[in-house]
Amino acid sequence: MEIRQATQNDLTSLFSYLNDHLSDNGVGDTHLFQPMSKAESSVNEAMKARFSTGISTEISLPGWRRLWLAFDDNKKIVGHIDIRGHAENHTKHRVLLGMGVDRSVRKQGLGKQLINQMLEWVADNTVIEFIDLWVLSNNLAAQKLYTSTGFEKFGEIKDMFKIDGKSLSYTVMSRATVIEQQL
Repeated sequence: MEIRQATQNDLTSLFSYLNDHLSDNGVGDTHLFQPMSKAESSVNEAMKARFSTGISTEISLPGWRRLWLAFDDNKKIVGHIDIRGHAENHTKHRVLLGMGVDRSVRKQGLGKQLINQMLEWVADNTVIEFIDLWVLSNNLAAQKLYTSTGFEKFGEIKDMFKIDGKSLSYTVMSRATVIEQQL
């Protein structure tokens, strides 16, 4: 499997992959993994614009985003991870993470590989000190992955969403980009 940073040329394939990926959101035994109803679980124009503009924007500017894609042997996208700056002022030292893995390759270690690829890039960027993420609290598999890669749970917002008649909570997790070694 190849993992590399995305370019503008990858976006059409990315949006197709994301639409397929989001079609699993809350379907069958797959828990909701995005705070979207089943009916709206697709890539909209605003999302496309955020990715398109973000990957070309300098890190020091609002709206920036960096994105890595995992490709199988047939050059099909089977996973993604992105980081982006927070919208609030005075948060340039923190980023927000988003990621997903295609149903065909889940539980094979790709999520950890994507996180490690992103962490390698972040290690070269001294401005970024913390990586934050928000995960639906019912997504225990994702929380286990994040914990195994150094993220800590810092809180939970109960009843954050009402989606398709269900109350869902949001778990807040974070990790420093440099993990101190304990003696």
